[in-house]
Amino acid sequence: MCELFAMSASRPTDVNQSLALLQPRGGEIGPHADGWGVAFYEGRAARIFKEPVPAAESRCLAFITEYDFRSTNVIAHIRKANPEKIGRASANTHPFERELDGRSWVFAHNGKLPGVSTAPPLSSGRFQPLGDTDSEHAFCLLLNRIAESGPGLSAGELLTTITPLISDLASLGEFNFMLSDGEHLIAHAHTHLHKLRRNCCGGDAAQEIVLFATKPLTDEPWQPLEPGSVHVFAEGKEVHPNGSIPASHAA
Repeated sequence: MCELFAMSASRPTDVNQSLALLQPRGGEIGPHADGWGVAFYEGRAARIFKEPVPAAESRCLAFITEYDFRSTNVIAHIRKANPEKIGRASANTHPFERELDGRSWVFAHNGKLPGVSTAPPLSSGRFQPLGDTDSEHAFCLLLNRIAESGPGLSAGELLTTITPLISDLASLGEFNFMLSDGEHLIAHAHTHLHKLRRNCCGGDAAQEIVLFATKPLTDEPWQPLEPGSVHVFAEGKEVHPNGSIPASHAA
């Protein structure tokens, strides 16, 4: 399976240390050698870097881990192709991005959703996959559902809109994911996802940071999220009470 990483912060900050710790898991000390990607939000737009090569061997990612990219929302991913026949290609490399209502929406997934391409029909929506992964199919389905609900959704409305579809998709297999529009960061912990909160002081204001990872990256007190839970964060804070997926769909 793949590994996820994400951050939501109250003020722009870097994730250099986290990316440096994630990088060797992509083919050196971990099996996730089929691609890597990271998205840094700058307001409504996302600056995305990704390659269909092992993260551990990427000079580009090594450069990024030392460069001072700062953001309030970050999503990163290291990929292990599953099944292997859906191999290394830019179109199959997370995170995926689409524009909706003048914002970049970014998505990364850990798990497997067999049958998703034939479950709910994709042909009726605006968003279509470019690659072959079940992950991108699921992303398009989520965005089509959001688009149907109209622009300007609050955190609560967004959660209400997508939770039934998340439940349907989770019933197909394993569906841990991170999704962001640059303002909200949505985390679905279907099976394995961990959270770490940091409160830092610097400059004129305190900094609130929350990190997410499939597996803890440090010896700090990472907390496993409840299986089947959906969380919406903005500026390092949870902005809506947890949603939940029916227990029968949470592995």
